Formats: sequence, C-alpha cells, structure tokens
Amino acid sequence: MVMFVALNYRMDLAKIISVTGKSGLFRVVAQGRQAVIAESLEDGKRIPVHSSVRVSTLDEISMFTTGDDEPLKNILAKLFEKAKGGASVDPKSDDATLWKALAEVLPTADRERIYASDVRKLFLWYSQLHKAGLLAKKEEKKEEEGDDKLKDTAKGKKVAAKGAKTKTASAGKKAGSQSAGPPKAAAPRRGGQRGA
Repeated sequence: MVMFVALNYRMDLAKIISVTGKSGLFRVVAQGRQAVIAESLEDGKRIPVHSSVRVSTLDEISMFTTGDDEPLKNILAKLFEKAKGGASVDPKSDDATLWKALAEVLPTADRERIYASDVRKLFLWYSQLHKAGLLAKKEEKKEEEGDDKLKDTAKGKKVAAKGAKTKTASAGKKAGSQSAGPPKAAAPRRGGQRGA
C-alpha cells in the first residue's frame, strides 16, 4: 500500500569547483594525497589542484542580498526555470543586461556588494553548467510502503545475522592463530645500533 510519493528535484553541484587563478569551472575526478584531480568543463583537460590552492565548491558559494545571502545553487535553479531549461543571457553582454537578468531571478540582490564581474561570472558559470548538462534536474522518488518496510527489516535482520557469523568466524581465526608456546625472545642488540 503506497502512502505517498514525493518527487524532489535538485542539482548536484558538490563535485563542481572553482579554482583560484583558473578560469571556468572544474569537475572533481579523483583525489590523491597532495592534490585533487579536476577536469575542466570547457575543454575536458585534467589538472592537479594542490592543497595550497584555494578551491570553492559551488555548494559553498552564495550571493549577497538585502536580506540573507542566497546560495548559488538556488540562483542557478531559478535561472534554469526562467530559461525553461535553455541557455540564459550571454555572459559577454553589457552590464545593464546582466543586472536586469539577475534582478528578474533575484530581486533582492545587493547592488552595493555584488560586483559586475561577479554577475558576469554567474552567467558564465551557468552557460558552462548548461553546456555540460549538469543543470538538468535529477528526479528522486521517495516511496513509503508498508509491505516494503517489512521486507527491508527482514533483509536487515539477514544482513545482521550474516555479519554476526563473520565476526565469530574471524574471532575464531584470531584465537587459532595465537600459539600457546613461549614468546619469542627479542633480537640481541649490537653495539653499532642507536640506543645501545
């Protein structure tokens, strides 16, 4: 029996980053010890981004408004809805056109604290994300069914029982690997070693 079905639409921008000193946006591909490997959304070239370089994910960025700051992902979603899934204003347009387009989506934008270059960057990022197909809304279905809950709990019990079996088996292996004989003596020290 289905209780309700809810559809959530959201953009996943957690792996999209902006790198200081580099133009455009990058997708995080892999992570190493000292660097993150990022792929450009423009040309697909991969670059290492070292830990000393300042990086911001698009989920962290917000724009100033006269009230509370608005997260960038919400602004991009509003631009996507306004453009009906198509391209928005050309980022190379004049400042007045860009400000007008931003005001339609974010009427509370603070003109004193937002620079024209930031507005231009917003529309440049929108066009890059649109070309890469990352602005398409992902559909998630959440269903709650009474029968499925019973099946899920039965599956959970089976998994828990399996986990308990493997724990006891591994404990038996550990106990069997320890020998009952006397402990081994430490290797004798030689005069050339430190601490002797």
